[in-house]
Parts: sequence; structure tokens; C-alpha cells
Amino acid sequence: MKLILDNIGMLQHAELSLRKLCVIAGENDNGKSTVGKIVFCIVKAINRYREDLQESREFRVEEKTDEIYFRLREAMPHTTPEMMDVLRRLRSLTKHRISAEEQLAAIDDHIQRIFALGSFAPEDQQAVLALRDDIQTALDQPEDVKQSIENALNKVFASEFDASLLLQGAAEGRIQLVENSLTLLDLRVTDSGVRLSGEVEPVPLKDATFIDSPLILNNHDVLARSQTLLDMGQRRSSRLGQPFTTLHTKDLFDKLRTPALPADLLSEGNALNSSELLEDLERLMDGEVAYDKAERDFLFHRRGTSISIKNTASGIKVFGLLKMLVANEFVAKNTVLIFDEPENHLHPKWQLRLAKVLVTLAENGVYVLVSSHSPYLIEALKRDVDRAGLDAESRFALAQGRSIDDEDRLSDIFSILAEPFEVFRKMDAEDLRDE
Repeated sequence: MKLILDNIGMLQHAELSLRKLCVIAGENDNGKSTVGKIVFCIVKAINRYREDLQESREFRVEEKTDEIYFRLREAMPHTTPEMMDVLRRLRSLTKHRISAEEQLAAIDDHIQRIFALGSFAPEDQQAVLALRDDIQTALDQPEDVKQSIENALNKVFASEFDASLLLQGAAEGRIQLVENSLTLLDLRVTDSGVRLSGEVEPVPLKDATFIDSPLILNNHDVLARSQTLLDMGQRRSSRLGQPFTTLHTKDLFDKLRTPALPADLLSEGNALNSSELLEDLERLMDGEVAYDKAERDFLFHRRGTSISIKNTASGIKVFGLLKMLVANEFVAKNTVLIFDEPENHLHPKWQLRLAKVLVTLAENGVYVLVSSHSPYLIEALKRDVDRAGLDAESRFALAQGRSIDDEDRLSDIFSILAEPFEVFRKMDAEDLRDE
């Protein structure tokens, strides 16, 4: 698959083949992170549109059921405990996990029981039955897959980018996902949102995880209460006053807090052959990181002692975070792991160890997308790719001048990243002349 972007985020134009390991290098403010965020949003939206469709239908049913409840309560000729009991059970029907047919039958039953318990005016009965018909219409409405995917994309992009999806100053942008000559996704982007052109084809990626800082583990108390624009959905007023965060941050935090499942309960279809990798990660940390519900904190366990993750080195956080994601299959075959400048929190020796872990994931069917400006990490990734025989499944791209070309640019990458050393060389030469 190839991702093509025009006037999106920090990028004027970008093309990148999404291989098992993609590395985007370059200086800051050239759009490295934009690519990862777009990939994250596309995968999230395409894999959750059915959930959005169901949530929208459930909301309409719940809304109309509430209207029936209030109309009947207001029109009751007299109030009895039996009538109020039936009314309350009518309103609670939308909370039950039953089929649409069973739900509608139960609503009909409760309405008739209410009518039998009191003499309601004909106009009130007609109003209630009209609302009941609105529920029938909502349940019978055919799926509009294209519209549902477009709605999901708009929600996800708004939750991740807020109002800054378009390149500043651009009137229109475009996002495409193509495979050979087949267009999988074609989006037109304006200030008012994204619009789908044509149909959407299935993509092989089942989920995406975006990591931009291991320090997320230090902020668990705030993130536990936070929400995204995606969480607000239809009920904005009930969530006022809660802290906000980006979608990828909340997504990662929720995955890390998920309790580890027993190995025999994990699905085999997308599971990694991860036992050796998990052991390697434990050896790297010389311990284990896990979320403790009682302490409401992430703890680092080592040889019988436990300390808060806040008091550990950044390297422990990085590898502990990866181990939790792998152990619970959030990083698995046909998922994409997006790591934004991981070197910001790692000593060069730990960067070499991280490179080996990331290439191992790619060998096991995980799509890995890394943005970096560290020559240590990039060199290590290249060497590990060569050792693993993944050269054909890798891409080392350069972000430069707010553009990315779909070709390997390793020599250019190292030339740019070596510029500080050239500055030092010139400084040394000047010092020698002064002497």
C-alpha cells in the first residue's frame, strides 16, 4: 500500500509505501509525525465505522424511547406505583443487550401495558405511537457504509488534529491510500472536514497504536479522567469539565491499563510468537511493568520490590510499555505500531536495543512506522533489517522541505544528520588556527 498526501498537516506533498518497517528521518517541522498520525487515523476510522453506525442507531432509539417515557408520564391521568414501574422498565429497555426485533417488541408490550393501566387521551396515544414508529424507522434504516466511514473519518481526524488537518494557508488537501492501480481510499480535505470520493476498499491493518512519549505512564491520574472529542459523541453536556487529550494518547493509555489476559484466552489468528520477545524485553528491563488497580499506578517490579513508574528511567518506560502492548495483543500481526522519535528518551545504547525489538516485530507481521532524527537509531535499524533479510520490506525515507519522496534516502539522511559534527569539525579547525 502507498499513502499519498497533499497539503496535510506540515506536508505539502508526501508519498510513502507502507512496508513492514518504514523509517521517516529528517529535521524537525518537516512533517515526519504527520504521516504517522494520518495512518493512525485511517486505520482507526475504517475499523470502527460499524461501531459508529451501531452507536448512532442506539442513540436514536434511546432518544425516542426517552420521549415516549416523558410523554406518557406527563399525560398519565393518575399516578400509581404499578404504572411508574412499567414506565421505568420501558425507559431501561435500551440498556439491555437484545436484538432490534426483541427491543421493539418489548417497547410495544410496555406501551400497551401502560395504555391498559390508564385512560390516556387519544392525541397522547397517537403521539406515543408516532414516536414508536420513529423507532421502527431507525431500526429499519439500511446501512449507508460510505456515509458511516466518512463520519468515522471526520470524528477521528477531529479528535486527533482538532482544527489543523490542512496545511496552513491551503484551501484544499487530499489523502489517498492506493495499492498498485487500485484506490483503497480517496479523501478531499477542506476546512469543513473530509469528504470521500468513490468507495472504500478493505485494508489489511486491524488496529493502530501511536506512541509519542513513554512519559504517558507518569500522567496516568490525569489521563484516567480525560476524554477525546470522539468520546463525547452525542452527549456533550454531560462531559463538560473533563480534561481533553488527543485520540492517540487516550487510545494508548487505555490499552496499557487493560489487564493482561491468560495466554490460553488470547486469539491465535493475529497473535505473535511472542514468548521469546517478551522474555527479551524482561531481560532488557531486568524486571516488569504492569498497571496496579489497587495503587492506581503503573509499577515496576524487580526481584520482589515494586516502585512507581515515575521513579524509573525512560528506557524502563519504553520497554515496559512495549511489553504490555505485545503481551495483550494490541501489537500483533496486521496491526501497525507508530513510534514518534523514540530516541528523545533513550540513551544511544538503548536505541540500539530498541531497533532490534522493532525489527523483530516487523519480522513477526507487525507493521512498524518510526520517525527519527537519531543517526544511532537509524543505523541500528538498517543493520538489523539487513541481518533479518527484510530489505525488500523496509523503507528509509527523508522528510525535507515539507515533502517526502517514496524512495530510500539513507545516504542523504546520514549527510543531513551529520551536519552538527561538521560544525564541530569547523570549530576545531578555527581553534587550531587561533593557537
